[in-house]
Amino acid sequence: MHSFKRMTGTKRLSAFILGALILLLIAGCSSNIQTKQEIPPLDVVQETEATNAEQTPEIDASETQVVDGLFGEVEIPAKPQRIAGLTYAYADHLIALGLKPHSIVTQNGMDFPDYLKDRMDGVIPLGQVNIFDKEVLLSTEPDLILANQALSEHYDQISKIAPTYMTSYFPSSLAWFKNTAKVLGKEQEAEVIVNDLMDRAKELGNRVAASDVAGETVMIFRLNDKLIQLFAPSVADDDSFYSPDMLYDVAGIPSPDYASMGIVMNEVLENISLELLPQINPDHIFLILSGGEAQNESALKELRDNSLWRNLTAVQKDNVYTVDNTVWIAGFGPVAYNLVLDQVEEALLDQ
Repeated sequence: MHSFKRMTGTKRLSAFILGALILLLIAGCSSNIQTKQEIPPLDVVQETEATNAEQTPEIDASETQVVDGLFGEVEIPAKPQRIAGLTYAYADHLIALGLKPHSIVTQNGMDFPDYLKDRMDGVIPLGQVNIFDKEVLLSTEPDLILANQALSEHYDQISKIAPTYMTSYFPSSLAWFKNTAKVLGKEQEAEVIVNDLMDRAKELGNRVAASDVAGETVMIFRLNDKLIQLFAPSVADDDSFYSPDMLYDVAGIPSPDYASMGIVMNEVLENISLELLPQINPDHIFLILSGGEAQNESALKELRDNSLWRNLTAVQKDNVYTVDNTVWIAGFGPVAYNLVLDQVEEALLDQ
């Protein structure tokens, strides 16, 4: 039995997707604000505040700008120093722009996404995605709160804590990133970052096309209990952008011909049965897991024990790569997308 290759992709992390489907793709999101999350004691928050204050240069806090948010115009600091993010994608956005959130919600429990942890030193956790503690948010005294439409019913409460810029959903994560940059006065930096990302994806695609794996097909799917959740460019929304779009459309990595098999991608993902796998029979598989292999032990064992799976070309050639859902599907920013490219490069070219 062939083992899975766990992708790490630590080569290059330089310095996003689906607005209408954001609640579908991020497991555990809730539109209710609760106050029962395990949160850091106030003295820990205050100690972190003091440390951050020592490292923050003096800036004229009186300078402001007016931005147009979901609920109209909002006056915010021109150069905010204590940014609170109520969707953890903002951590990726800010870090890509050379900034750091002052406080932010977490991926699950009190943990920041693994791929960002080494850049989040001193950042105050606010609790799980969309389930955060308003008292801790208040205690951090943010000068700007970034949020999106998922919290629209709570806008009045949130905006009383600090100036709040709330966006609508963005079908394109890159458009969302550029919007964040615009609010922070970093539009030019964002353009360079996105252009560099696109150039890198195209360059990787060219290298793949000139390599020994040229023409070999790549299947991207997420394991969800007994379901295979297939990802491919969606025919439903040409404006959407996420990892498969970057790989298939920008880099030109070959996808299996799903349409010829009767698989129509009406949305960002489609559930398919295991019985279709022999028909697809890809040369390479990126298997997306929510959490590590330990959290998916039962589902992985059932998959590995299935003869349909064991006889696939990718499995026979040991070309199955496990990757993190937080990076590949819910990363929503340039840091995550560059890590995806790292992992694809490692899988397809560094063999």
